[in-house]
Amino acid sequence: MKYAIVFVLALLLNSVSLYAQSGGGKSSYSRFGLGLLNDQSQTWNKSMGGVGIALPSGSKLNTTNPASYAYVDSLSFIFDVAMSGNFGQMSMGASKVPVNNASFDYLVAGFRLRKNLGLAFGFRPYSTVNYNYFTSSNEAYRDENTGDLVRNNTNYIGTGGMHEAFIGLGWKPFKNFSIGANVAVLWGGYDHLVMQEFTQAGVASNNFNGFNFLQHADVLTYKLDLGAQYVMRLGSKDWLTVGATVGIGHHFEGDAYLYRYMTTGDTLMVDNEGGFDIPMSYAGGLAWQHKNTLLVSADAYYQTWGDCNVPAMVVSNGNVSYPSTTKMYKNNYSLKAGLEYTPNPLATRGYFNRVKYRFGVSYSSPYLMIPKGENAAMKTNEGPAEIGVSLGVGLPISNRINSRSMVNLGVQWLRRSPSTQSLITENYFILNVGVTFNERWFMKFKIQ
Repeated sequence: MKYAIVFVLALLLNSVSLYAQSGGGKSSYSRFGLGLLNDQSQTWNKSMGGVGIALPSGSKLNTTNPASYAYVDSLSFIFDVAMSGNFGQMSMGASKVPVNNASFDYLVAGFRLRKNLGLAFGFRPYSTVNYNYFTSSNEAYRDENTGDLVRNNTNYIGTGGMHEAFIGLGWKPFKNFSIGANVAVLWGGYDHLVMQEFTQAGVASNNFNGFNFLQHADVLTYKLDLGAQYVMRLGSKDWLTVGATVGIGHHFEGDAYLYRYMTTGDTLMVDNEGGFDIPMSYAGGLAWQHKNTLLVSADAYYQTWGDCNVPAMVVSNGNVSYPSTTKMYKNNYSLKAGLEYTPNPLATRGYFNRVKYRFGVSYSSPYLMIPKGENAAMKTNEGPAEIGVSLGVGLPISNRINSRSMVNLGVQWLRRSPSTQSLITENYFILNVGVTFNERWFMKFKIQ
């Protein structure tokens, strides 16, 4: 098994490199703000709708709430890695475009430092910027000199995103109660490129003044998340866990600028004034467990995106500025629920009795505000809400009863539905594949 871990580590390093180049999942909505926010859950709880606030870490890690690290098995070193494939479609009116790609999801590892104190660390994407599409104006007019038909086409290209490397501790100061913290370095950047082209009689023309600009940013800051969990015994076979987390919002500066140029040769570069913000986030969850066979959980999240600034272009009376504005976001909430069923985790016969079967649903209200045009000072539309349904299984790697290493497989259906027909609707089927290695590296053997 140790050789398998070395192999997966080598494969993962290559995957991280590919992710940095590819930019992760594609979405037209990654064009706004810091990009499309990535799901911070792992493969096993993605199949449960992303719940995790009230779930402990035992034979597997739960990075959703750092307080869970206090319950990591004392004999084990846990290593979890995952990738996903997205198969979807973007549509607006009668226009439909297929979108397929693969991306790296996360790498996390953890172990117990001492009694009631667990540690976890890892790497995962925080947001993704990855899109490439064009629009063609429905309106055309005649050149007064030649009489040729003139039409406007605009290309939108975006790459980049933010990444998170974190380390966390979970501590149980007294029975049934634990607290924890994740401290992370958040870094990355993005490039948003808009290129306007005019065609005359179907051929590209420089006779008209096209509007082109590049928004670039490099970001480096920190991220801090705090958590707590309390376990209550309801009877001889039932437990109820209550969990809560708080993400500390803050302001930070970044190297951001707007570069504009015209096809006639006019150029302009404008620096940003105002920087960026990470929102405050609050979450609470409940989890009910019956014996070791049935686990049911639900979470609720609230994030203060409406108070967060992001650089945006403003054009007023022909003058271009690049200030930070709060008009790109709104406060949002998310609801998640899921369950996990294991027929008989200690079955001596029947492999599928020890398989974990998972199901979940989720909903997230819009947090993006979409400008009606390139000028952030214009009116905005509300961005898309997200709904999701997920299924999955946890397959023990070995047929041994005490084997805790597992292959986690999951399928998600995700729909991003905007508030107006003038915006794009996205539908995705996502295949999640993760491997959890749980090796008893710290077991002490006695020689008889």
